[in-house]
Amino acid sequence: MSKKKKQFDPKKREILYNFWDSLPEQKIITEYEDDFFKHYARKLTFAILGKGIREKLPSGEIVTRKALNAQELLVEINDLLDNRYKIKEEREKYDLSIHSLYFHLQKLEEVGFIQTVAILKDGRHNIAYYSRPAKIVLFKDEYTEDEKTKNTFIAMKKLMKKIDPKFEEEKIMKFYKKYNQISERTQDQIQRKIGEIQEQVYEADIDPNDIQRFFTMLNQINPEYVKLFKEILEEIKIELW
Repeated sequence: MSKKKKQFDPKKREILYNFWDSLPEQKIITEYEDDFFKHYARKLTFAILGKGIREKLPSGEIVTRKALNAQELLVEINDLLDNRYKIKEEREKYDLSIHSLYFHLQKLEEVGFIQTVAILKDGRHNIAYYSRPAKIVLFKDEYTEDEKTKNTFIAMKKLMKKIDPKFEEEKIMKFYKKYNQISERTQDQIQRKIGEIQEQVYEADIDPNDIQRFFTMLNQINPEYVKLFKEILEEIKIELW
């Protein structure tokens, strides 16, 4: 579970509303298994905590709360499943107990996809409230992406040495350095853009990582990349088209 959890007086539920403003804009998760979100409970929990729930305060103000306890999450998950699966036999495949949900919450918290915002007393019970650790949480298999890209440049460097023994192979690694600089800069721009439109992303009930992948795909026509790739083609003198 989480490291050190704070406990708050039940009269101070405002922590469940104002914590969002102090969250970092973004967090990028790199250490997780590819199939981590295959279980619907984890995927739906992550989505629900991004969207939050609407409720009315004692003052009459209607707000969005993005810190939920396990029981509230279970209700939201079941509501989503009820709307999605209208046929009884299909719906029964997705029965979820509160005990099973606690297991998935623990896994989400261990990896860093969610955090415990507060533990509030409710009578004799301590109730944990969960949230996302940042306003936007993105996934990136950093090691795999970086290593694969680097390996392609290294392979090209070795190939050019065989094609032309006089070729200055370090030129390829200079191109790799330029590529990395452009990639880091543009990925930062993409993530900032997702941060700017995060409310619309959650309202549309879509995964911000899908939007990140779409923007990354569009980034292929980035003029900086096009210029660099033209320089590489001119240097290696290999016709592809």
